[in-house]
Amino acid sequence: MIRLTLPYPPSVNHYWRHVGNRVLISKEGRKYRAAVSSLLNRKNIETLTGDLIVDIIVYPPDRRRRDVDNCLKAMLDSMQWGGAYEDDSQIVRLTIEKREPAPKAGNAEVVIQRIPAPIGKAGFRSCLRCDEAFVSTGPGNRICESCTFINDLLPPALPIERGSKRHNGELM
Repeated sequence: MIRLTLPYPPSVNHYWRHVGNRVLISKEGRKYRAAVSSLLNRKNIETLTGDLIVDIIVYPPDRRRRDVDNCLKAMLDSMQWGGAYEDDSQIVRLTIEKREPAPKAGNAEVVIQRIPAPIGKAGFRSCLRCDEAFVSTGPGNRICESCTFINDLLPPALPIERGSKRHNGELM
């Protein structure tokens, strides 16, 4: 699984430029692509193979009206160019959510993960603790094996005593 915080991407309206008969990536688009590539290189990200799930949360830089789908092309192509995955055709599930604007500079939080089984196959889940995809053993199993192991190492919770609830300092 890869977790990234990327700068807010240029809109698809500003990502491409027409020069004669050719369509090129704009200066702003090349600058964004280089920034994402540099971030991925600093984090020593390994290129993912196979089917992928990509979850994105964008925080626009201001309150202007923006379409969430306009930022996808630049972001997905830049992550591919930087080596996060081989090709964006590997993405079988893509979610995007727009939140309140981030002060001074927008950004995007991205989670990329492999899926252990084809989507639609029974038993596929995402861990509630670490967001890793795993094959579940039943309807009650929502935590992967590694997180279950970590939970087993934690001390048990203290029992709640009857009558210990308080309201305005008095026992209820």
